[in-house]
Amino acid sequence: MTGQWPRFPVFRQLACFIVCLVGVGSGPVAAASAGLAVVIGNEYDGFLPAAPRDATAIGDKLEAAGFATVRLVNETGGAALAGIEQVREAAKSAGPIRIVYASGFGMCLNDDLILFAEDMEPEQFKSGALGDAVIPLSVVADAAAEGASEMLVVFDTTPNRCTSDAVKAVKLPGKSVLLVTTGIGGDVLEDVDENGGGAFATAFAQAFAPDHPLKDIVSEVVKKIPELTDGEQQPILVGEF
Repeated sequence: MTGQWPRFPVFRQLACFIVCLVGVGSGPVAAASAGLAVVIGNEYDGFLPAAPRDATAIGDKLEAAGFATVRLVNETGGAALAGIEQVREAAKSAGPIRIVYASGFGMCLNDDLILFAEDMEPEQFKSGALGDAVIPLSVVADAAAEGASEMLVVFDTTPNRCTSDAVKAVKLPGKSVLLVTTGIGGDVLEDVDENGGGAFATAFAQAFAPDHPLKDIVSEVVKKIPELTDGEQQPILVGEF
C-alpha cells in the first residue's frame, strides 16, 4: 500500500469540524473515577461478529468496575473521529488508569496500528486512499492519555503487514504498554467460549478484578491467550508497567 493517512493535527482538526457539525454521537460515557476505558469494535457488515461483541462485553465489565467508558462500536470514520474528541474530554475527569481496546480489521502502517472504520470500502483499502476510514491507535491513545499513570493499549485483531519489529516501532504516549493479541499470522477463533467471545475477551474476563494491579491482569491474559487458542494466537507485549 502506498497511501498515507493524516497525522495527528489533521485528525484533530477533522474531529473538531465533525463535532461542530453533528455533535458527539458514539456511545454513552459513564462518569466514574477508576479510570478511562475506550472500547472500539467493528464487524464490517457481519464479517467479524465477535469484534463488537467483545468490545461491548469488555466495556460493560470495566464500566461496572467504575471506569468511565467511551464506546465506538460499528462506527463510521466520521463518527470515530468525533469519538476521539469525546475520549479527550472524558480523560480530563477520569481516574489514572487508561485502557484502550480495539478489535476488528487492522494493520501496521507508518509506525502505527490502524483499525478500519465500519464504512471502509474495499476500493479504499486497495487504492491506499484511506482518508477518515482508519482509526489510528496512537491517536486514540494520545487522546486518552491526559492524567494517565498507566495505559494499556490492546490491538485485538489479526494485523496485516505487521512484523514483530513493526509492532515494537509503534509510537504511543509515555507510560503505555501495547498488547497485540493475535501475534503474527495467528488465526482469529470466533468461538472460544459458550458466548462466542474472542480469546482476549475471554481471558480478560477471567483475569480481571478491580482490586488486581493492571500489570498482573495483563500478565495473566498473555498467559491465557495461547492456552485458549491451542497456540494459534501468540500475543506480543511491548513495554512494561
